[in-house]
Amino acid sequence: MSDGTRTPSSPRQQRLVWQRLGDTLRPQATLAQVIVGLLCVLLGLSIAAQVRESEDSLEGASQQELVRLLDESGRHTSDLEVENAELERTLETLRSGQEDDVAAQNAAEDRLADLEILAGTVPAQGRGIVLSIADPEQRVRASTLLGVVQELRNAGAEVIQIGDVRVVASSAITTGADGRLRVDGTVLDAPYVVRAIGDPSVMEPALQIPGGAADSVAGDGGSLAANADDDVRIEATVELREPEHSRVVK
Repeated sequence: MSDGTRTPSSPRQQRLVWQRLGDTLRPQATLAQVIVGLLCVLLGLSIAAQVRESEDSLEGASQQELVRLLDESGRHTSDLEVENAELERTLETLRSGQEDDVAAQNAAEDRLADLEILAGTVPAQGRGIVLSIADPEQRVRASTLLGVVQELRNAGAEVIQIGDVRVVASSAITTGADGRLRVDGTVLDAPYVVRAIGDPSVMEPALQIPGGAADSVAGDGGSLAANADDDVRIEATVELREPEHSRVVK
C-alpha cells in the first residue's frame, strides 16, 4: 500500500534533492545589491584613507620640526609681549608728557601773571597797607615821596599805586612848575594816597624806622599815616611801550 508520498528511491536521488533545496534557499544577489555593496566599500576605503593621511601628517612630523614649531610659537609670543610692553611704555610716556606739558603750561601761565602784575599791565589785589600823606603847605618834595616808595619796595611791596597812577620800574616822581607833585606826568592832590600790596607786618614798621620815610615826610612839613588792609585793590594799569632799539632774538 502507498500513502501517496514519494521518497527517493536511491541515495543518489536523495543528494540531488538536497542540492536543489540548498540552491533554492541560498540568497540571490541582485544588480542593485551589488552596486550598493560597491559604494559601501568605496566609502569605507575613502574614510580609511583620510584617517590614515591625518595620522601620517601627525606621525610624519619629526621631533626637530615639532621643536622648531614650538620655538617659533614661543618667539612669537615673546615678540607680542615685548611689543605690548613697548606700547605700554609709550602710553605712559605720552601720559607723563601730557602731565609735564600741563604743569609747564600752568607754570608759564603763573609766571606770565606775575610778570603782568610787576609790569603793571593788569589790576591786582591782596594784603597790604594804605598810606595817607598829608601836605597842607605842598612842601613835601618829590625826593621824599620817592623815598617812601623805595622804602616800601625794600620792605617787600609787590605792587604800588599813588593816587590814580600805577607805579612801575620806569615811573618818575617829579615836581611841576606850580610846586605840585607829579607821577609820570599826572598831578597829585594832597593828601597823597599810596596803596601797596605786600606783608603789612613788614612794610608798616619799615616806614616808622627812625630817620626813615615817616621822619622825612615830617621834616618836609607833612605827616604819614599807615593802615594795614587785608584787601588792598589796585585798579590802575599802564600800557607797555613798543621798544625802539631792541628786538627779540629767535
